[in-house]
Amino acid sequence: MKAHFSLWHLLTLLALVLPALYLAYTWPALPARIPTHFDIGGNANGYTDKANIWLTCLGLPVGTYLLLIFLPRFDPKRRLSASNLNYQKLTLAFVALMSGLSIHSLYVAVHAQEKPGQGIAVLVGLFFAFLGNYLTTVQPNYFVGFKTPWALEFPRIWAQVHRVGGRMFFATGLLSALLGILSPVEAATTVLLAGLLATVVVVYSYSYWLYRKEMRAANAG
Repeated sequence: MKAHFSLWHLLTLLALVLPALYLAYTWPALPARIPTHFDIGGNANGYTDKANIWLTCLGLPVGTYLLLIFLPRFDPKRRLSASNLNYQKLTLAFVALMSGLSIHSLYVAVHAQEKPGQGIAVLVGLFFAFLGNYLTTVQPNYFVGFKTPWALEFPRIWAQVHRVGGRMFFATGLLSALLGILSPVEAATTVLLAGLLATVVVVYSYSYWLYRKEMRAANAG
């Protein structure tokens, strides 16, 4: 019970409530159409009606929260647990990202900003930095992490791969967030996408190399 109602869980519940509170606060000032999607340059290119924004602002964080709460129940080996403190941190990160994006859309609508840029870049960058830090410690499972066939087969390969991949995610996210503040949003987005792609390539290549190394050692023995 203590682990289930940890500080991380309470912070997650707070993150769930914040979009609703901010929506109620900004409701009188909201225009008829509210931006809900943005392109690589930070320009709004998708909108929803004001009457439907409740569903977007509340549905996205709550839906993410419910998915992550029930996801461990489908792990056949029970390596994930919703009461685990590290998993609660991960849940907070995802919910905070969804809530932050919802609040950001409302802020952009109220202040009539056509190119929000920095806010999204910073939010997403910090999310991937946090995710990378989490991945360095995540245990083998079928739902969260770099689930290469070789990493799933050997726990030692899983641990090595996630240390490397997690650090690359962390560095990519942190750099992207900094560029979101100091540079045009296009630069931050490009760095983020390039870094994520590079991480995937390195993780799969490194995972396979470690697997071949394990096989050679086994055959030599």
